Amino acid sequence: MAEFKFSIPLTVRIDDINYGNHVGYQIYFLYFQQARIAYLAQFGFSEFNINGYGMIISEANCRYKQELFFGNDIIVKCKVSELKSKMFIMEYLITKADKVCAIGFTNNMCFDYKNKKVVILPQEFINTIKNFEGTE
Repeated sequence: MAEFKFSIPLTVRIDDINYGNHVGYQIYFLYFQQARIAYLAQFGFSEFNINGYGMIISEANCRYKQELFFGNDIIVKCKVSELKSKMFIMEYLITKADKVCAIGFTNNMCFDYKNKKVVILPQEFINTIKNFEGTE
């Protein structure tokens, strides 16, 4: 697995816990989102504004490896692992005390909400991500 250059620390909240007394499956996607928002923000982008376009997710996946419980301190790592003309793939890794708890990905697209269509990724966005991730 290639290196993750970006991460955020989070603490599992009581609201994240389900009837099984552990973090509910859907909450992992919220952790991914929190990391994605912070990742984009470091470059001045957001899910609402990537060079004037919004962002939508066409696919999301999570593979659960270890339970998380109330109060656990976790690290959520993310990276852009692939850039295509109209899509970028982000990978995520959630760890607790250096143990892998979940891995996942999202397929993300820039979306022109005014015209209701997917658009080509802006070149400034591509260049910024390539520069940060060290990819070509």
